[in-house]
Amino acid sequence: MTAQLIPSVEKRISTWIDLQKKRKQEDIQGKPPRPSITISREFGCEGYPLAVALKTLLDQRGDGTWTIFDDKLVDKIISDHEIARHLVKNIGERVKYIDYIISSLLPAWKSDTEVFKFIVETVFSIAQQGNAILVGRGAFAITKNLSNCYHFRVIAPLEYRAESYAKRAEISEAKAKQIVQEKEEQRTSFLSHFLNCGFEQENFHMIFNNSKMQVDNIAQAIISFVDQ
Repeated sequence: MTAQLIPSVEKRISTWIDLQKKRKQEDIQGKPPRPSITISREFGCEGYPLAVALKTLLDQRGDGTWTIFDDKLVDKIISDHEIARHLVKNIGERVKYIDYIISSLLPAWKSDTEVFKFIVETVFSIAQQGNAILVGRGAFAITKNLSNCYHFRVIAPLEYRAESYAKRAEISEAKAKQIVQEKEEQRTSFLSHFLNCGFEQENFHMIFNNSKMQVDNIAQAIISFVDQ
């Protein structure tokens, strides 16, 4: 890992690797897997703030530190050979099952998508190890057969998402609306092409309307559901 890493990413990676060493001992002791949570969102909704709210509440419970895996952190894990080797080492006997998952997601696997294959392996392994909050990356589709994973989606009307994104990006609402629509189309296409899946409601445990519920309330509802 290099000094050029922004502190938040570097710290999360370091904490996560330390946690894996402890969990490896739990695996030996035959303890049940810890839960993981995936968050899918329509572009413009508050996916990352929701992940932060969840981590804050879950960490307060005292049953282990949770790690947020967003695009930046997953990309760093994939691009860093040292971290990648650590991850592959911990996958162990899971490799065959991962291959099965990949073949079911992508019946027509092509060599030019080998990079995405490693993304699938990375997300799958992270989720299986537990105490992970995975934002985006089609994590709900990749981990749909893992019994320790819970899947949630955040949606909102286009007008709400455009207004929200316009404020964060400091652009006009008209421009924001165009970007929000384009990004959502790209996500839908990506999910269909690479993961043979869509955002149908049956793929999630719960779906929340971001224009009707604040992030903190959504986080509380998710934790109450997972606790059941």
